[in-house]
Parts: sequence; structure tokens; C-alpha cells
Amino acid sequence: AVTSWLETERPDVVVHCAALVNVDGCEKNPELAEAVHVGTTKTIADALVKWNGKLINISTDSVFDGFKNGPYIESDLVSPPNVYARTKLDGETPVLQTPRGLVLRTNIFGWSRAEKTSFAEWVIKGLVSGDRLTMFTDVSYTPIHVSHLAEVVRRAIDVDLCGLYHATGSTVLSKHAFGMLVAKTFGLSSSNIVETSVDSIGLGAKRPKNMALDNRELCKQLAWQIPHVEDGVTLLKNQYDSGWVAAIKERPVASGYRFWEISQ
Repeated sequence: AVTSWLETERPDVVVHCAALVNVDGCEKNPELAEAVHVGTTKTIADALVKWNGKLINISTDSVFDGFKNGPYIESDLVSPPNVYARTKLDGETPVLQTPRGLVLRTNIFGWSRAEKTSFAEWVIKGLVSGDRLTMFTDVSYTPIHVSHLAEVVRRAIDVDLCGLYHATGSTVLSKHAFGMLVAKTFGLSSSNIVETSVDSIGLGAKRPKNMALDNRELCKQLAWQIPHVEDGVTLLKNQYDSGWVAAIKERPVASGYRFWEISQ
């Protein structure tokens, strides 16, 4: 069905974002993870190559084992620690085998259009409700606001960028530090944010402790400095203030979403 649709529409560019982001779920169902992350990607790549279409694949920062001291660059040796990361890595291959393929490894945050709550929304709602937020101090990463990633994609299309690049934010911080930054930016108390280690949670799939990626090569190719996480979190709040969030969710702003008004 995907092949038929692509051959009918013959798009110039496909931005392939589909993924199974439940890491523990992938561990339990590796066949499905393989089908989505590798099979689907190859299907799209095989179709696009017929008319020299461009495939941009959104990959993950989880393809490394996390033992490096400092952010990973594109040429660093990959060592995926779980099924999710392995299948996402395998899905990069058919993209890079096409003449105009582009793989962007990333880790996004932002508002979700779907009913499923994004990580940033989980943090904000927890801060508002006062629920205990257990956040890792020993997992470092370089998150990017999804709107800033969209700008990366737009610029990459404009210059027909090909190859493999790290499309992350320009700040390295822990998950705990991210939560504290969100609390500060939204004017909410951080007293319910609890420091913990990823080793103490007992997750089903192994997670790397260092997920930070170096984006300097991508910035060089695009001649554009990718914003820092502080800019992204500020944008997160501005998108709510302006009514943008309510518009993309196609429903009126509910009183329960007025996070900073509650805190005041």
C-alpha cells in the first residue's frame, strides 16, 4: 500500500518520522520493531530511488553505548544497547544507500498533537499537579525542540543535504537538569522533582547514560547555529502563551493547561 501510494504521488521528498518509541515494547516485540524501523524504511527508499526522490529519515541518539566522555560525533563507533536502537540503526542503511538519502539522529521535545503525552508535557503536568517526578541525574543528552528540528529539515531540503548528521540541540544536560529548566522557565516549583539514577529504576531495556550528540558538522553544512535547549524551552512556553498549542491540538485551551497561572 505504501509503495502504491508513493508511486502514485511521486513526492520529491519524504520525511520519514514513523517509529515505535516504546523502548521496552521493542524489546518485547523485536519482529515488529524490525518491520517498522527497517522494513518500512526500505520500502520507502526502494520506491523513491525510482524517480530520484529524497528520503530524510529521523533516527535516534540511542545508537551508541554511552561510555564516551563527551558528545558523540558522526564517525564514532556505534554500539546500540537495545532492540529499539539496533533496529533504528539498521533502518539508517537503506536510506544511506540511496543517492539523496539523509539520516538525522536526534532527540526531540515539544507539544504533542496526539492524545499521547510527550516527555515535556509529562514534566509540565507533573510540576503543575505536584506529582513526584523521578528524573535521572546520570543520563546526559542534547534535546532539540521539534520546531527547531523542523527548521533543520527545511534547511536540509533547501541545500539537498545528504548523508548522516547529528541533529540535536546545542546544550548537553541531564534529564534532571531539563526538568529543572522547564520548572524555572514556566515559573513552577521544582520541589517535587526527585533526583535518581537510571540504574535504580529497573527498566526492561538497557539505556545508554551518555546520549549526547555533537551537532557541529550539521551546523557547518547548514551555515546555521542550532538553538540551545534554553531557547527550545522558552519556545515551548511561548507556543502555549500564544495559543499555538490549542490550535494544533484542535481544541480550546483547558483550564488544566494553564500551568503558570496555577503556580501564581
